[in-house]
Amino acid sequence: MSSICGQNARELLAALKSTTPDDEVDALIRALADALQRASKNAASEALEILSAGLDVPDPERAGVASRVMGAMLEAGARPAPAREAMLSCLRGTFPLCVELADAAHETVGTPPDGLDDEATEQWLADRENSALQRIAAQRPELADAWQRLGAVWPGAIALFSVDPIARAQAHDLSPLAEELEGVHEAAGWVRAMLSVVHNEPFVAIEPATKTGIAGRMSGIVENFQLNVLLMDAFPGAEPRVSPAAVTVARGEGPQQTEEEVTGAWNLYTYAALQPGAELPDPSDHAFSETWIWNEGMPVDIPELNEHRVILLGPAPYPRSWQAQRMFLKLPAGLEAEVLDEEAVAEWLGRIEKAAGEG
Repeated sequence: MSSICGQNARELLAALKSTTPDDEVDALIRALADALQRASKNAASEALEILSAGLDVPDPERAGVASRVMGAMLEAGARPAPAREAMLSCLRGTFPLCVELADAAHETVGTPPDGLDDEATEQWLADRENSALQRIAAQRPELADAWQRLGAVWPGAIALFSVDPIARAQAHDLSPLAEELEGVHEAAGWVRAMLSVVHNEPFVAIEPATKTGIAGRMSGIVENFQLNVLLMDAFPGAEPRVSPAAVTVARGEGPQQTEEEVTGAWNLYTYAALQPGAELPDPSDHAFSETWIWNEGMPVDIPELNEHRVILLGPAPYPRSWQAQRMFLKLPAGLEAEVLDEEAVAEWLGRIEKAAGEG
């Protein structure tokens, strides 16, 4: 027998498939939300599975309604498995068609006229590409539907990927498509960032000047700003480098952002920066900036050595501050790390110096 939540989900799904007025749809959403407050995990899972069929309703905007409700359920603690197959199917059905539309539009853009400065050239290209997208979409309704549907459902996809590492791993094939679309479709940048998040990834971080290091695994870290905060918390030191509140934000355990400003303790380098004698370059020498691990980057881009993301810590060339925040509300993050003993640090530095010299 279906639960009350299941019945409410079916009523909402039926409304999304039809021309039911928006105010009636809103009332059905409120009824489902009310029932979910008193529902068991099994009842919530039943409702989520039923509603996942809404991702495929004829109206892309109504599919977006289903996606947002699903996202709210997932963020409230619903089991993600019932939503996984439907969401991945929706993304796999829309992303390739969106890439097809973007490629077709790009081919018709042409060359900017001479005499434009960089800003004017960028605007000219954007205007022409947007016009081409609209023109081709009007001629190819299946591509237009995919473009609108992806734009409507991606928030629910982010909610699923935030709480479900299995779904993130299974969606890995979408990363190249998201990267290709990133400059022209809002959804693509968010999806690419989420799918670039490493999970249970081995890393080592060493401060050559003090011969101190840690090693372990990182998960859920989207940007290197966030990585920097977690390193400052985990790395050994006599005094705290970052506040507990900022660490809570970075771990995904507290608010998504606060007014606090975090100041970095180090400049982060790839292993290629290490010089003979296990020394790092002068931080003021920007000739070595290609070996910096920029805060705006992602952990997935940090080069590996011996299957570890290698992070070298050196003095900051200038103070760097940023707001305590994280990109995704419900994505937990953390570093599981142990302090390396003197022998292990020496072995790693020798290995790194050799690899840097060979590079």
